[in-house]
Amino acid sequence: MSMHIALASFALNWNPDWIAFNPESYSIAIHLFTRLLGAIYVIAYVPFLFQIQGLFGKEGILPIAEHLSSAKFSCGKKRYYYIPSLFWINASDTALFALVWSGIFLGILLMFGVYPPVVLLLLYLIHLSLTSAGQDFLSFGWETFLMELTIAAFLIISTAPLNFFGWLGLNFLLFRFHVEAGASKLLSRDKNWRNLTAIAYHYLSQPLPNTTAWYFHKLPLWFHKLSTLLMFFVELVVPFTLFSPPEVRLVIFVLFVGLQYSIWFTGNLSYLNYITVACCVILLHNNYLEPFFALPPIEAPSPLLWQFLMGCLGFAFLALQVMAFYRTVSRSSLFYSILRTVQPFHLATPHGIFAVMTTKRYEIVIEGSADGLEWKEYQFYYKAGELSERPKRVAPYQPRLDWQVWFLPFTNFESEPWFQKFLVKLLQGSKPVLKLLKVNPFPDKPPQFIRVLFYDYEFTTSDEKKQTGNWWKRRLIGDYAPTIYLRPK
Repeated sequence: MSMHIALASFALNWNPDWIAFNPESYSIAIHLFTRLLGAIYVIAYVPFLFQIQGLFGKEGILPIAEHLSSAKFSCGKKRYYYIPSLFWINASDTALFALVWSGIFLGILLMFGVYPPVVLLLLYLIHLSLTSAGQDFLSFGWETFLMELTIAAFLIISTAPLNFFGWLGLNFLLFRFHVEAGASKLLSRDKNWRNLTAIAYHYLSQPLPNTTAWYFHKLPLWFHKLSTLLMFFVELVVPFTLFSPPEVRLVIFVLFVGLQYSIWFTGNLSYLNYITVACCVILLHNNYLEPFFALPPIEAPSPLLWQFLMGCLGFAFLALQVMAFYRTVSRSSLFYSILRTVQPFHLATPHGIFAVMTTKRYEIVIEGSADGLEWKEYQFYYKAGELSERPKRVAPYQPRLDWQVWFLPFTNFESEPWFQKFLVKLLQGSKPVLKLLKVNPFPDKPPQFIRVLFYDYEFTTSDEKKQTGNWWKRRLIGDYAPTIYLRPK
């Protein structure tokens, strides 16, 4: 029996020294990537301290306790499968903060290399708990990407020698992340991506532009087309050379990081650019990192049975990545049932952002009134509002309410329950929710009425900026929602 286990383990972790792709040849990068993941968790979780009560608390917009209570009746015994979350134990405001602080603490431990396999599993469980119960405000691609990377890192470092199939799975995830980003734009059949003009609109229409975007928006069309072409080259061509010798992988690292820097330089995409760069570190061979970092200490080989088990899990993770990639680029129903089964655990989700490029910037503006005659405007911290307000750099901080409001113009008021609840909270004067806003024009008493207007926003021209000092100009389109009020009890 032991002989069979030994042979199986050898096959699952076969890493002859002459293979340049041996994970042991990238051991510095793997350990550095793991510690960088800890920093990402800290970056991702600190902003929750200022937002989680207003978003998910008892008086928040989408209280997690209410969500789980509803799921208990709709999902029955399968509720733990569909919503795998520690909040089933306790979803009080205290529990929300406790879980966030735990994530920050564990992230710091991971940064310093304290029991990384155990800490990675705990961080995955915490982030899965938040994402599963977070509803609209935690539905972004970087949440699932972070969980995939966390599990991949756990699989790789869970054995000595390093798990070869876990290493393959992580590299394929990096490959898949970039190719799917480019493929989703072409598969959407959006004409603006196909004629290379999409980025010309992106600087204006993205969720939270920064100051640099205002200037880049004014560059000539040939620059935008060239930028789009280079982006497609990096996303759709370069990844196919990823499983190459170290010298080629170094070039890929430069190109991938360069793309992420250009995106970061002109926008605010939460911690997406940071986590992608952290993942790209795995492209660097020990030869390039040894002058700066010490080689990790050589550990005694793990028990063969453990190597075999983790090798099987690593192979399963790699298989899921291949299935997810095939489904995305082929639009085939093959593997659908398998991927759907693991969907609640976010181990192989599709990637790609801005698959369809919006060419206009529509914004909703919320106004309140005490008498139905005089209206005062609520101001958000970072989304476009005041015309004189300069678009700011906020990433990696993500103001999740501001982000979610950006999606509203693409739907209608009736189909956005979270927004309806948000307006009710304004009428009720919920303090945790009002803390998510920059300006509450009714500090003493909530308004009697709320209305929501629909505007077309544009960047000002350079001449308009000089004359008015405004970064924005806007045109009223009409009402986004009917005037609402609370019925007297």
